[in-house]
Amino acid sequence: MAGAAKQAKIGRKAATAFGAAALLAALVGPGCASRYAEHLQTVRRDLYDVGSLEPAKAEIERRAKNAPKKEQDVLTLNAASVALCEGDVVDAKTKLLAVRDRFDELELQAAKRTGENLLTYLADENAASYEGEDYEKVLIRAYLTLAELLSGGGADGVSGDGGDARAFAKQIVAKQDEIVRGGAIPDPENPEKTINPKTAYPRVPLGAYLEGLLLEETYADQNEAARRYEQVAAWAPVFTQARADVERARTSVHSQPGNGCVYVFAFVGRGPWKEQVYSPATQVSLLIADQIFSATNKYAVPPTVAPVPIPQIVVEPPRIACVSVEVDGERTATTETLADVNEMAARQFEATKNQEIAKAVVRRIVKKGTIYAAQQVGQVNEWVGLAANVAGVVWEATETADARCWGLLPAQIQAARLELPVGERRLTLYPGNRDGERIGTPVETTVRVEPNRNVYVLVNYPGREPLGTVVTSSR
Repeated sequence: MAGAAKQAKIGRKAATAFGAAALLAALVGPGCASRYAEHLQTVRRDLYDVGSLEPAKAEIERRAKNAPKKEQDVLTLNAASVALCEGDVVDAKTKLLAVRDRFDELELQAAKRTGENLLTYLADENAASYEGEDYEKVLIRAYLTLAELLSGGGADGVSGDGGDARAFAKQIVAKQDEIVRGGAIPDPENPEKTINPKTAYPRVPLGAYLEGLLLEETYADQNEAARRYEQVAAWAPVFTQARADVERARTSVHSQPGNGCVYVFAFVGRGPWKEQVYSPATQVSLLIADQIFSATNKYAVPPTVAPVPIPQIVVEPPRIACVSVEVDGERTATTETLADVNEMAARQFEATKNQEIAKAVVRRIVKKGTIYAAQQVGQVNEWVGLAANVAGVVWEATETADARCWGLLPAQIQAARLELPVGERRLTLYPGNRDGERIGTPVETTVRVEPNRNVYVLVNYPGREPLGTVVTSSR
């Protein structure tokens, strides 16, 4: 009788170990299922190398039908980029609003998603809802402002579909402030103090610039418009147009009698994406990991850990320097950089890299601890121990870094202002070198300039060839 009870006890332990091994194998799924990086490179190749919108659009739609819910938001962002490039401004705006609201909701629910957060330590970051990178949250609002202007929703908020472009522009600045304010973490070397890595983020002047031009158009508050342009000049010294904007807002008028303004915005270059790399644990990352780990148990992080997979931001310099604008065959303006997306993404990665490594280190420790526990149970049966060991090896080997990102952003967002006589004007836009000289294929568009009003143009030059259509607010 005692022998039978002992065998039953051993059987229960074996079942427990096999169950643990099965769980480990099951948890391999999220990592193996993460094929977003491959999908994104297919879309980027279709858009940037082939120059075809339809195949890229079809690939995003195909992926959306089969991708997990946690990937849908980032796919929607890519779809919004394609829609804007096609000239479907209303569809782009609808998609951007949905993701903005979803990311805001995820931020509010962050403290409540403990189960999802735990799953990331048992699997990898792909198991969690994608909350958007900080630079992406800012750029969603920048895209929304541009989409609103292009759809005809100007400063007065009564044209187009009644949207308020200035409200979106203010959100660009407000979101940056909010992100930095929320970036404080315990000091790894002194937990009683805090540090804020996000203070290293560059300020993006696009929101201030758009607010300024809208204020200037309505003559609502010229001094406030000048203050916005002063912010632009301080945050982006390379945007030399800001000095003339400040002077005009302080001493002159939006445009001279019989004239109106054309604002040309250019998406220049191919924006950032993520790829998986294996990073050694730094001293700071181990200290951060120790803070995370010790908050939930009595054990400490080991002093050395093998390199762990993290997502690294990859950027490439734009193949053109600017977009030049000709009116009636005469070069009138050249775009300058208002938002360096590559710099935003790269500096965010450097600022938060130790935190990314720390999370990966904690995952590695949690997994090794779980494997060790399964092996301890498995000591009653060498086959059970072997099963736990094999499953554990597979479990660790198949962990993948989170490569989800808004992968169809430009490298830079540039702008130029032209004051032109009222009437229909034909613009020729072409990619230029540092001197603004033509180095690629030009495109043409016609705009109707109205007295003392703004008209907006958007062109996309990922390289020397234009992509999609030239989008204008001109009716």
